[in-house]
Amino acid sequence: MFFKICLISLIFISLTPQNNYAEVLKMLKIFGKVLDSDLSEAKIDENCTQTCFSDSDCILAFFNENSKCLLYFYNSTEFLEVQETNRDDGFFVAFKTNLSTTNLGYCPDESEISPIIFLGEDPISWANTSDSTWQFKKCVGNWQMFKRTDPEITVCMQVFLTGMMTTRKEAQDYCTSRGWKMTGVGMIEESQWILKQTQEKFGKKLSIWEGVWIDGERKTPNMNNFTWTDGYTVGYGAFVDKWAKLTQEYSNQAQDCLAVSPTDAKGIINDVTCEMKSNYMLGVACGYQLE
Repeated sequence: MFFKICLISLIFISLTPQNNYAEVLKMLKIFGKVLDSDLSEAKIDENCTQTCFSDSDCILAFFNENSKCLLYFYNSTEFLEVQETNRDDGFFVAFKTNLSTTNLGYCPDESEISPIIFLGEDPISWANTSDSTWQFKKCVGNWQMFKRTDPEITVCMQVFLTGMMTTRKEAQDYCTSRGWKMTGVGMIEESQWILKQTQEKFGKKLSIWEGVWIDGERKTPNMNNFTWTDGYTVGYGAFVDKWAKLTQEYSNQAQDCLAVSPTDAKGIINDVTCEMKSNYMLGVACGYQLE
């Protein structure tokens, strides 16, 4: 099945004079429907596409020829599946996306378009899972998405400050009681983001060693090999290039668990005593694998 995508150009966003390319915010309209959604109880909105465009949080409009309209919003949507339909079915969807073009009036073929959502910190592409189906997946709310390459998985993370003197067990329980895991870190960018989030949520400069718990427990005494228990973290990619300060022990106490915090060196992953209860431990980094 093949359709020409109809580009509804609603506003001009920016122009780069150096190469005459325009970045234009568009609503990309096709004959299609949102699977597992029912328009029978939807409100009537004759300007459904415009309504979605005008709402900064809206990512998709689904409507029919009778102007019954459903809108889907970035911060409350984790998964959507859109299927292309026939003209006679009377269903339409409009994707909000940006289009780079030198011709503002150009209407590209369907095969030339990959809708991308730009509302969060990172752009998220709609995945074309078949000739006629697209899927959108993201982390819950404002959680951060990390795409790992070894193995190729997507992990969602968020930092929670649970109060000074949070123990490791309290940190684990906080995450698991909400259906998440105390997360490990697979890339340098993850621990950097965790530290930045901790700093922003703490509201003032973190002192050396102040931070949050992460997953990981040393397998063998005096060796830097760790067991990850979150079910999705493997390897030590976040430890390379001295981004982890691992001392094994302090004051004759084994430091076999992990936290993210400023240290007295470059490293921001710090090994700490698993039973530690001190003002340095402010909370936890929770996570889950996006399926």
